[in-house]
Amino acid sequence: MKRQKGNEGEKYINAFPKLKKWINECLCCHEKGYNPSMPDKITTVDGSLEVYFIKKYFKPLSLNEDGLCPQCEKILNKK
Repeated sequence: MKRQKGNEGEKYINAFPKLKKWINECLCCHEKGYNPSMPDKITTVDGSLEVYFIKKYFKPLSLNEDGLCPQCEKILNKK
């Protein structure tokens, strides 16, 4: 049985709600990914693995000023 990364990522973020601020979600398609401007260290605890797990479960996802991912922005601009 194949593991689904999306579900694991959701479980991880729900277990550590303070990390949600680093997760971007497109307002149109609801794709989730981590903020590409996230620093390599997001806590004061040495050796913490938060960034590792966020990058493991999510891909980078930039959003425009309207909260849209590049794919949705491209589609909406065609109209």
